[in-house]
Amino acid sequence: MIEVKDISVRKGKHQILKKLSLNIRPGKITVVVGNNGAGKTTLLESLTGANSLEEGEIIWDRISLNKMNLKNLAQRRAVLSQSVKVNFPVIVSDLVKMGTYVADEELSEKKINTLLDHALKDVELYAFKDRVFNTLSGGEQKRVLLAKCLVQLNCCNWANVNKYIFLDEPTASLDIQQQYKLIEKIKYLVKRRNIGVFAIFHDLNLAAQFADEILMLNSGKLIKRGSPREVLTSENLKTVLGIHAIVQPHPLYDCPHITTIPYSIKKVSA
Repeated sequence: MIEVKDISVRKGKHQILKKLSLNIRPGKITVVVGNNGAGKTTLLESLTGANSLEEGEIIWDRISLNKMNLKNLAQRRAVLSQSVKVNFPVIVSDLVKMGTYVADEELSEKKINTLLDHALKDVELYAFKDRVFNTLSGGEQKRVLLAKCLVQLNCCNWANVNKYIFLDEPTASLDIQQQYKLIEKIKYLVKRRNIGVFAIFHDLNLAAQFADEILMLNSGKLIKRGSPREVLTSENLKTVLGIHAIVQPHPLYDCPHITTIPYSIKKVSA
């Protein structure tokens, strides 16, 4: 489990995070929501070791983040960024194999190919292994990068060490079909491999369907936390995010469904 204990982060003159405490559990999906400037990306960067803390502590499975070097951290967590630009032609298989760079020892070609094949099969892109990455659709590229994350986490199989994937707006710029395909694949992998997930979402309905727990941030503070049903209420959406919405049970899934409404509704006459 990742334990966040009263962390504060300052960038320049701006206090971004203020006394934040939370836990991220293995095998569970934790989603953070909030308006622009709420501190979502800064929190993700802090959890992954990219930010210095002004105060507080982050503990990974009883080990302080301050005591782990970048390679140790990379063996425990992988990050799927919002956008990744590859400006040179690279074959899918070669890109996914880059995940093995964090290994402590030199891996045999057979081991690397096994990791590659399993990861591409997990994301349903095994047939694309010889394609050029830049020729793929946006959704296919995201799934290739997810396969690279899986290789990164699986090339060092430590006993009693939890693994985590961090997702920064993973569905940004994807069409609706690809959004749900990516999310379903991540949920499947979480349950199958007991991977913990920390994700940033702007789409509240996707967050509701995806998350086990939702964190609602505002101005660098954790305002609400709990299940989607507990956090994504009309009152919370209005008071914390400034959104007017109708929240109802989803017709198919065990989660809320949110219909946002404009501030001013004009009655339409026949």
